Amino acid sequence: MIEFTIPGKPFAKQRARMTKTGRMYTPAETVAYEAKVRAIAREYFPETLAGPVFVLISSYFEPPKSWSKSKREAAIGKYHTQKPDNDNIRKAILDALNGVAFADDCQVARDSGGKWWARRAQTIVCVSSLA
Repeated sequence: MIEFTIPGKPFAKQRARMTKTGRMYTPAETVAYEAKVRAIAREYFPETLAGPVFVLISSYFEPPKSWSKSKREAAIGKYHTQKPDNDNIRKAILDALNGVAFADDCQVARDSGGKWWARRAQTIVCVSSLA
């Protein structure tokens, strides 16, 4: 199993946008985040995995600074049930891993993950071959 960490607040893939002329484009924030993930992952994947893969994505969010200290401490380790949606976080990471960890995200035969409150915002990604 190959594991790597993406520092910072977990990011959800944004919807494609359309210009007034009808041209579709991906928002710049999504492009930048996917490039960041790709750069981190390249260090761990000298070549793409072949066959079916398993991906585990664990997202950790810092409690808001506006919360009281006791509320922040009580949240640590509990499930994060606010936006962004877990599936949109997953989409951004899997799209970024196309051509790096695997040839295409259609190879992801199993996946798992979740969102939790933590002292440090980060996303931990684990990828393993099922072949």
